[in-house]
Amino acid sequence: MTGKNPPERSIAEAREWAAGQEFMVFALEPPGMFPFHFVVSKGGTASIVTVRRPKYLDFNLVNIAYSCRTVIKELRALTISPDIRREIWVRRNAHTWYRYLVLPETLEYLENENGPNEAGRQDGGGESPSSLVY
Repeated sequence: MTGKNPPERSIAEAREWAAGQEFMVFALEPPGMFPFHFVVSKGGTASIVTVRRPKYLDFNLVNIAYSCRTVIKELRALTISPDIRREIWVRRNAHTWYRYLVLPETLEYLENENGPNEAGRQDGGGESPSSLVY
């Protein structure tokens, strides 16, 4: 696992948020054994998820690719079925999550599927980050 200490609080909040988004969440035991934090499944699609909490709150693809470059490299190096997606979830706050799909050569922003929350924002994402191509 990359990093000094995994963001345990953010991981717990991400799992809670995922359950609220109707994902089936699979926790990993023991924590820290894999280069990802948990597995989610929804609508027949499974994803391994790594949670990050970057120092800087800029969520465009270029900045995420740079700040998460080690994790991206680790996720790409995993030998897993092509049917299992690799995702990075970046926490802005407990209720705002940005999801990124790690593809073999690129990174793609994933829209959250649930509608607006009480504040009128897309639940879990607020406004989408810039669409710069990475």
